[in-house]
Amino acid sequence: MKKIYITLLMSIPFLLFSQRQNDNWYFGNQAAVNFYNQTPVGITTSNMNSMEACGTVSDDGGNLLFYMSGEKIWNRDNQVMPNGTLLAPYQNDSAQQLVIVKNPGNSKQYYVFITGENSAPINTISYSLVDMSLGAIGSNGAPLGDVVQGVKNIPVQDNTGQTFSSEAITVVPNVLDESFWVLIPNGTKLYSYKVSHQGITNGNPVVSDLNFPVSLNQSKYYSIKPSPKIPYNYNHSYSHYICISYYLDTNTTNPAFTNKVYSFNSSTGMITPDYSLQIDGIRGYVPEFNKDASVLFLGYRNIHAIDLVNSTPSNIQHMEIYHPAVDPLFESLGIQRNKYGDIYISRPDNIYLGKILNPDVYGSSMGVDMNAVPLASGGARYGLPQPVESQYDVTPYSPCMDQLTLSTPETHYTFFTYNVAKEIKTIGNYEITPDQGIIMNSGNSITLLPNTLIRAYRYIAKITPCDPNAVNKFTANIAKTPVNMFLNLDKGEKVKLSTELRIFPNPVRDILNISTPGKINEIEMYDISGKKVDVAVRNNQVDVKNIPSGSYVIRITTDTGVATKQFIKR
Repeated sequence: MKKIYITLLMSIPFLLFSQRQNDNWYFGNQAAVNFYNQTPVGITTSNMNSMEACGTVSDDGGNLLFYMSGEKIWNRDNQVMPNGTLLAPYQNDSAQQLVIVKNPGNSKQYYVFITGENSAPINTISYSLVDMSLGAIGSNGAPLGDVVQGVKNIPVQDNTGQTFSSEAITVVPNVLDESFWVLIPNGTKLYSYKVSHQGITNGNPVVSDLNFPVSLNQSKYYSIKPSPKIPYNYNHSYSHYICISYYLDTNTTNPAFTNKVYSFNSSTGMITPDYSLQIDGIRGYVPEFNKDASVLFLGYRNIHAIDLVNSTPSNIQHMEIYHPAVDPLFESLGIQRNKYGDIYISRPDNIYLGKILNPDVYGSSMGVDMNAVPLASGGARYGLPQPVESQYDVTPYSPCMDQLTLSTPETHYTFFTYNVAKEIKTIGNYEITPDQGIIMNSGNSITLLPNTLIRAYRYIAKITPCDPNAVNKFTANIAKTPVNMFLNLDKGEKVKLSTELRIFPNPVRDILNISTPGKINEIEMYDISGKKVDVAVRNNQVDVKNIPSGSYVIRITTDTGVATKQFIKR
């Protein structure tokens, strides 16, 4: 029997430190929560009032570093950084998304990308660089950070050198190295900008055709979200899904709502032809995927769940998991997954965060609690912070080699896995710094000899078989029939409140009559708190004589659409 062993000739803490850079969310009107534990705790110190786009970053111990809107950046002492006013007030107040990207070449620096607001004087995308080694000394004895002079509001250029506008922006980690892709859809294209040790490929993005039903220009409002790395995907030509949700066209009085899911290869920055799912008829203000990319959630007022694993072109698995009792003019729902995989919902001017129940088990157990998390101060608005992405789940591998000797300081700046069949040995002056996350996988043994210095916050030694295909996990051109699916939810989601449908009398004592030219398929009734009320329905009449007096909402589904009406029971 082969003996498997690890030889340690020095004292080394083999600890896996969870990355905690997304422990804090600052958002809305002076609202904030902390996710140190799985149950969020409210924070009362925020000085930010952000209508939509917002971002927050913490250090690896979970301590707040800074938070931001599309206009300003606040430090951990809740002061605007000296050079942290990016735009004048109200020039970028309702831009929909922004992102924060840790600089792979400097662990003290963060790129912040803000998008232009469609109606603002400044509507182009730009980036700035925050350096946490700058600024005054804060209450904890460390610098408070500031925006680097000369690297502020740098316009993002497309592949022709032109600036452009888009409220949609997100980030995907590269599966093969320590870089990231900043993804920006505009017009008929997706622009992917690589952020690496060498900086940003500004003016030289990777460009993919979107084949979206409409051109995403300045008169249209839309958002973008990526999935986590897909764990169940065996078509190695793509690693993630991305979803673009288009919810408003200012040039038409009757916009068509649509969402589209694409397959994305994060080693190349390209959309691939392997998978697409187009979902029409439902507004998606900001889409979100669950933690294993098996379910997609879409919502503007209502929230729908789509089963991405079991859907086929002939049978797309989907269901509505939330429908508001009252249908206000604006009920845009921000949907965002946190570091634990829990999914939260923001509603404008609400003192609670909602939460999707059982997001990882598609089926009847899914639901929504709109009052899941009381906020300690302020209130939510439209947006929640996108995560500061890490490479923890997409650590690049070396190719499988027979054995390996490491003798000089580690050159892989952030995250890397050594993949060895027999033995890994460190000699000489091998060193891992606190900014480097290294994994050593060996089939037989790992030997750390004197003078090895490991100060990393993430270092793991494992005895595991060598994976000969590890380095090519998402670059293989594997032939597979593309999956293209289409789902039309017009009848289930698009709300058509027209003069053709009437309810009377209003107020009512006994029988509520419904007049509509279409066939009634379903009637639901809710009290003002949102609780569903059981009533007897016969043909086009609703018996309300036994319900208490008060205000109610009736939702009527017909062959031509859905109408929501309010009435008063005397």
